[in-house]
Amino acid sequence: MKKNIIILYSMDDWNKKTPFSKKNEETRLSFEDWYDRAGEYNMKFYRASIEWFNKATGTFSKAWTFENGKWIKVSTPIKVHAIYDKTVGKNDYITLDEKMNIYSKIPILNHPLFRTITNNKLSQYMLFGEYMPKTLLANNKKELSDTFTHIDGSQVVIKPLHGSGGFGIFIGKKSDALKKRLTYPVITQEFITSTKGIPGFSQKDEVADLRLIYTDHKLVYALSRIAKKGSLFTNFHQGANAVLVPKNKIPHSVQIMARNITQKLAPFKHNHYSLDFIFDDNKKPILVEMNTTPGFDLLRIVGTEKTKKLNFELFVKSMNELI
Repeated sequence: MKKNIIILYSMDDWNKKTPFSKKNEETRLSFEDWYDRAGEYNMKFYRASIEWFNKATGTFSKAWTFENGKWIKVSTPIKVHAIYDKTVGKNDYITLDEKMNIYSKIPILNHPLFRTITNNKLSQYMLFGEYMPKTLLANNKKELSDTFTHIDGSQVVIKPLHGSGGFGIFIGKKSDALKKRLTYPVITQEFITSTKGIPGFSQKDEVADLRLIYTDHKLVYALSRIAKKGSLFTNFHQGANAVLVPKNKIPHSVQIMARNITQKLAPFKHNHYSLDFIFDDNKKPILVEMNTTPGFDLLRIVGTEKTKKLNFELFVKSMNELI
């Protein structure tokens, strides 16, 4: 019997023709690739909103799936063997009790507590601050201005507590930051000059980061995301490009730092996450952030078939062990 896996998300999109908008085409294509691969591993993937879970029956009342090149709606209750949580991070606290209730019936990757503890960018600094830029919390405009007196330099980085893709992030002069309309609370981070990319790998004067992707604390593959000319954003959704980074090109300094970080996450055996690093102009690695719902858009675009297969097989292995 095939094992039914739900990819869980936050929106109720049942009235749409397909579960992805046109602006998320690459995300849609990457998911379709996963759905096509699932059959080879005795799995059936579905996509469902957390709102569609029926607590009384322990099933999902409906879901999307992808078959024969088309997204279709399944209107009958679905008995699920495991869940892959891709809900938006800003809802982690709101949905924690509900996810824990679901987890008592159905295993979830990532564990709801793993996401709630590590997905918040301020929490990440509290956990891994020794490896990160100096980070301060601001609950309003006055507190934001106060944080600037404790951050060296004329430039700062301001981020929402949750989010990905580079959305809602400000990088620039402190004076300009105070003119921005922000949704508080936010974090203020020290601006790190990083113009040389990955030592021994990146092209000269390239603004690039290093992303390490893990399943069950095992490094699966690495990417370098390269900002478009004139930009400091290395996010794919902000126009950056990417290339695979061979494991033997990952600087030893990062390997040591990443090992120390993953050891702190050891209480959670099964997981999927990424760690993003930049390098200052002295080639020192700095952890920028952790992502507990890393996308596989870039892997679909730049990954080799061998890497894609390994990534999927390790995911399947983790799911089977959970079940």
